[in-house]
Amino acid sequence: MKQAIRVTVFVTALCGIVFPALLTLFGQLLVPDKAAGSLVQENGKFIGSELIAQPFTSKQYFHGRPSAVDQLAGSSAGDNLAASNPELGKKMAEFAKQNQVDGASLPDDARVTSGSGFDPHISLDYARAQVKRIATERNLSRDAVRRLIDQEAGNNQYVNVLMLNLKLDRSPS
Repeated sequence: MKQAIRVTVFVTALCGIVFPALLTLFGQLLVPDKAAGSLVQENGKFIGSELIAQPFTSKQYFHGRPSAVDQLAGSSAGDNLAASNPELGKKMAEFAKQNQVDGASLPDDARVTSGSGFDPHISLDYARAQVKRIATERNLSRDAVRRLIDQEAGNNQYVNVLMLNLKLDRSPS
């Protein structure tokens, strides 16, 4: 019995204290920005994380995926609305109206929430569906807004909404 207790204490200390402490230490030493949550600073002030979506509602910014949760409250959930649900239809009609696009051509990530409600990325198609609104609101050419999307995307099919909006703020009007 003593042997079993010693092994249990040893394995618990190794797996529950030593191993997590070493991982934390290596993370802080090797990739400190990632270990700290990929926080984004602007003028010395923390404005968000590259890993967690933020609610952008102003017409002059790119909007993220629909969310079933208050992204500022810290809870996580999806809404699982079916494509036939009238509530989902209302949300999509509002987005289509606001962005002056045909609701039938909206990309999938504009139609459904992410699993957690905190997905910080949108597809290139979803970003491009917002170009007209943003160009009009910011008095920019549509080509200039599309270039910002392409720069942020690089070779990816998705863009980070926070990083794209920061590029938009930094672009000359």
